Amino acid sequence: MIPVDSDADALEQKYKDLSGLLSNIVNSVPMYFFVKDTGDDFRYVYSSPMMNQIYGRFHNDVVGKTDFDLFIDPVAAQSFRDMDENVLRSGKMQRYVEQMLDPRGELRSMDTMKLLVPREGKAPYLLGMSWDITKQRRIEDELHENNKRLALSCMAGRIYPWIWDVINETAELSLVKDGEMIHTYISHESFTEKIHPADQQMYRDVVNAFARGEIDSLKLSFRCKYFSDEYVWLEKIGEVYEYGNDGKPLKAIGILRDITVDKRHEADVQAKRLAEESDRMKSAFIANMSHEIRTPLNAIVGFSTLMAQVETQEEKQEYLKIIESSNDFLLQLINDILDISKIESGKLEFIYTKFSLNDIFKPQEHAFTLRADPGVKVIFENDGSNYSIISEKTRLTQVLTNFLSNAIKFTSSGSIRFGYKLSKNGIHAYVTDTGTGIRKDAQATIFDRFVKLDKFKQGTGLGLSICKTIITMLNGEIGVESEEGSGSTFWFTIPCNPIKVD
Repeated sequence: MIPVDSDADALEQKYKDLSGLLSNIVNSVPMYFFVKDTGDDFRYVYSSPMMNQIYGRFHNDVVGKTDFDLFIDPVAAQSFRDMDENVLRSGKMQRYVEQMLDPRGELRSMDTMKLLVPREGKAPYLLGMSWDITKQRRIEDELHENNKRLALSCMAGRIYPWIWDVINETAELSLVKDGEMIHTYISHESFTEKIHPADQQMYRDVVNAFARGEIDSLKLSFRCKYFSDEYVWLEKIGEVYEYGNDGKPLKAIGILRDITVDKRHEADVQAKRLAEESDRMKSAFIANMSHEIRTPLNAIVGFSTLMAQVETQEEKQEYLKIIESSNDFLLQLINDILDISKIESGKLEFIYTKFSLNDIFKPQEHAFTLRADPGVKVIFENDGSNYSIISEKTRLTQVLTNFLSNAIKFTSSGSIRFGYKLSKNGIHAYVTDTGTGIRKDAQATIFDRFVKLDKFKQGTGLGLSICKTIITMLNGEIGVESEEGSGSTFWFTIPCNPIKVD
């Protein structure tokens, strides 16, 4: 039989071994352990070596002390005591983030868990375990600060960052809410549906080409109402940052930028430029008109005086033709000015009647043959039929004669062919000449106000602009096809219901 003393010694040794093992474990774990006696003013009964480092003391200097003894700052000591008492009152484990100054005066953040360890017949111990999260909190604070700065930058620049999962057709879209960046997931289709119908196909074509790897980067603008109830202009910029083994895009990153203000500014600048250009052209027009009006008036007055002095009938007839031509030109000037005035005031009147197309086309053949240069043939073309329509006869005649007048001015040889054809929903009328033609850069502005085909030719520069207004008001289209040195074709189409005339 083994002596009792031997058993006690073995048990004591076993206890010491276990205690040493636990002590080694506690000392090795990167945690701070401490134990306080809740029945003795929360005095420390144990403090791990790592905990002692925080206090800047040895173990024996901590045991038996309270937080008020150990900490210079009474506010910090009181906050620790309040937490301890709260655990004791509740009887439940509590977790806190505590702030404390280490011996070097550095503020440290401690994630502390406190719980009660019961003792038979005595007040429980308070066990504490802490993790130093100072570095983590510093990183979190920096991240939060950076997030704030990013949010402010995005707000100021009206920018929405995005990351697109190309395969799943979803995107993480970042928004600013209450001064913080928040992230939401949206589908490619749900966003596309918010784009203006006129811009959707363009958006789909570009984005799909990007998703297929046909282009490496994105930059496009479109109207969208994803971020508001009204359409705003957005610019989408992005590039691929991750590719698959097949070389196809997997993920892309970029931004959406609200450019509505930029677009409005651009429109304002354009409007200002157009207004300035219009003022310039009006000034030039007024100066030109003074000359254009004076020229026929001088001819009318001068040749009227000469007619009284000549004796031969031939001379009188010649002077009379000049007077009549000047009178016609002066009348055209006045009519153009009156028409422009009516257009600007919205009082250009249209009277719709039923009439024969040949009635306005065919008489022009003879009238303009008399005005054409020798050797220039003026030819009316049609399919041998005649059609009646309901439209504005006077204004259509005005457009046709304007086209023919311009052709006469700029055609010195060859022919001037004009006529009409039935189109899909109405008629297509044209005047084709073999004249000087029009430069490509001039064709874009030929129907603008105060634009003259040739500054050395008589005219107001208003005729074609008036023609465009007339055709537009008739819900038609107007245009020109020309090659410099080879002639021009002026045309218009209007919707109507042509009825063949027997």
